[in-house]
Amino acid sequence: MPITSHRPPTPRTGDRTAAPGTARPYVWRQQQRTAARPSAPGTERERATALIRAVAVAAVEVLAGARPARQLARWAEPEIVDRLHRRAVLLQRRRALEPAEAPVHRVHQHSEVRSQRVCAVDAGIYEAALVICDDARSRAVVVRAERQEQAWRITVLEVG
Repeated sequence: MPITSHRPPTPRTGDRTAAPGTARPYVWRQQQRTAARPSAPGTERERATALIRAVAVAAVEVLAGARPARQLARWAEPEIVDRLHRRAVLLQRRRALEPAEAPVHRVHQHSEVRSQRVCAVDAGIYEAALVICDDARSRAVVVRAERQEQAWRITVLEVG
């Protein structure tokens, strides 16, 4: 036995209006929230989190030898870039001393953020702790991002 409705179907296109006396189509809560939000590219926290994640993954890739440290110069303080560069050079020297079958010679393919915790310290200041897994190991990364003159800057970066 077919299921019938006592109301005619509501139009599905936005250019037609529903007939008087018919029900309005249901609007999901997520659509209501999205429509109520301003059309900004993201909240301050979302923008800070995206920058923190990108810089943390890039820092791990610098230590793995997959990218140069100078690529972080745009977002990080010069002291952080210099420290990462020195540490990457030391790790490269260590890799040269290890036998060919040692785990340090595994080809770096991909770094992935396994977990993250971002906290707002003050207005325009966020700190985060991340666990980033590499092909060879997992690393803990701590980052502090500060908004300075409408631009974000990484002021602290520690890789374990």
